[in-house]
Amino acid sequence: MGPTLIARRFQLDDVERQAAAIGILNDEGLRVLRRCGHEAVARACEPELPSCNVRFVDISRLQELEITPDNGLFALYAMPFPGRPVVTGTRATEGPAVTLDLRIPPDLGCLRGHFPALPVVPAVALLGWVLEFGAEILGTLPTFRAVRSVKFQRIIQPGHSLRLQIAAEIAGSTLRFEYESEAGRCSAGIIETRGAGD
Repeated sequence: MGPTLIARRFQLDDVERQAAAIGILNDEGLRVLRRCGHEAVARACEPELPSCNVRFVDISRLQELEITPDNGLFALYAMPFPGRPVVTGTRATEGPAVTLDLRIPPDLGCLRGHFPALPVVPAVALLGWVLEFGAEILGTLPTFRAVRSVKFQRIIQPGHSLRLQIAAEIAGSTLRFEYESEAGRCSAGIIETRGAGD
């Protein structure tokens, strides 16, 4: 079957006749991506193309990729790399708190080069998402003052599904968070968004 659900080739430009491909990885392809990196899965999918000309997008774009005409593929390929995970569900919980269901897309911007053979979401991105989602959903300040009691216990990689719980405490001046996957807790801690006298 190969590593993709769908892969489509197109010409990058008419002058050099350079080809590119955009696709969606299946479970096998995501496992290869997590274990070996983008270059290995790109080579398995499109061996005659340079790996930098192969892009894998999130499964949420499947219908879009299936119906896009050939002359529209470059626009999908060239769209900006996502800066945060795909939100697949949101639930308000007791108090000023929220639970988000997330999926890490294979083309997440912060994965580029972190690390080439073992893509891992950087800790700073995880903390940044807590601030962003806290500000958007709970109305807390999107400013970072300090981090307390943070533990990173499991790596988070492309294709992983997560649950992020965020609770605003002390009049919104702190955010308590926990990222959890089916394997268990990935990270948890407290972010201070305001200091004394703010």
